[in-house]
Amino acid sequence: MEASSNTSNGEVRDAIISSIRTNLAASLAFDKVHSEHHPAAEYMSDAPTFIRRSHSQEELIDNFRASLESLGAHFAVVNGEAEARDYLREMLAKTGLKRIAVSDADIATNVVDTITDVEIVRTASKDVLFDCDLGITSAQWAIAETGTLVLESDAERHRLTSLVPPIHLCLLRTGCIRQTMGEILEMVHPGRDRTITFITGASRTSDIELTLAIGVHGPRELHVLLFAD
Repeated sequence: MEASSNTSNGEVRDAIISSIRTNLAASLAFDKVHSEHHPAAEYMSDAPTFIRRSHSQEELIDNFRASLESLGAHFAVVNGEAEARDYLREMLAKTGLKRIAVSDADIATNVVDTITDVEIVRTASKDVLFDCDLGITSAQWAIAETGTLVLESDAERHRLTSLVPPIHLCLLRTGCIRQTMGEILEMVHPGRDRTITFITGASRTSDIELTLAIGVHGPRELHVLLFAD
């Protein structure tokens, strides 16, 4: 999509999301054929968008885990902030990280609250972030079928914290997982959020010869800790 010089960023964003929704609806006929061979999905022929059957929380977690691990990401379920803190301390011991950038999400600040053997930088500026070894954020949503994290700018200052340091640690609540992108698009608020970031695994880049490089334009490593509800 090519925007004219008079088109605002907000209009472009809204147009992109509208286009995605329109194409999801247009795929309904194909989804019905697909469902005949994949009984896990059920569709309403008279609905403007497809509706998948509801998944149990256990199914959502299993699907999300499988998708993340297929991307080479690290995944663990933790029971509270104490276990998340233990996971972080183990990371620090193995990797020797010295400087951690933390978003302003409560769950992120609480996890690092008693970490004293490294430098903690809260809501770091752009220049400082490039000198950080690890970025810690939360996520507002997650997509199980693709292993995608969805971060809304209105909820926390996170964008560069999740993108600049070479390692990203995301703290996620179980109730935030949905199965499909379509479900997420029905819940996000493009008019309210200046930026909505979709993160699927570590940064991947391929040159003209299709040689894959990890971590060139973003973190080379992704860790997701799922807080059991």
